[in-house]
Amino acid sequence: MKKLLALSFAAVIVSSAAFAQTERAVDAKPKTERHAGKHGKDKMMKELNLSKEQKAQMKANHQEMKAKREALKAQDNITVKEMREKEDALKAEQKSKMETILTAEQKTKMAELKKQREAQKGERKMNKTKK
Repeated sequence: MKKLLALSFAAVIVSSAAFAQTERAVDAKPKTERHAGKHGKDKMMKELNLSKEQKAQMKANHQEMKAKREALKAQDNITVKEMREKEDALKAEQKSKMETILTAEQKTKMAELKKQREAQKGERKMNKTKK
């Protein structure tokens, strides 16, 4: 019985060690492209060629909205539904303020970049389902 238990234990250790050493397939894209997140927004802002004044206005707008979001999160007596509604209202407010900062050319360029990004997301989803 002891030999059987020892052999089973040894087999588990050897197989787990072999599994740990196998290489996992990773996308050929760099990590920054796979996880765009904030970097994708930064890239978009660079491609819009914002002026110094526009950058300052965007930064002020972002800081103002961040303070409003933190104040909203600090409220304890609010329901989840109210929280979501207020967050959506803050997002809409931020978007409208951002659009007042951008020129007409920048707005069209941003719309094109968003379409491209959505198309790329769709392609990635299609590739994941094929695997």
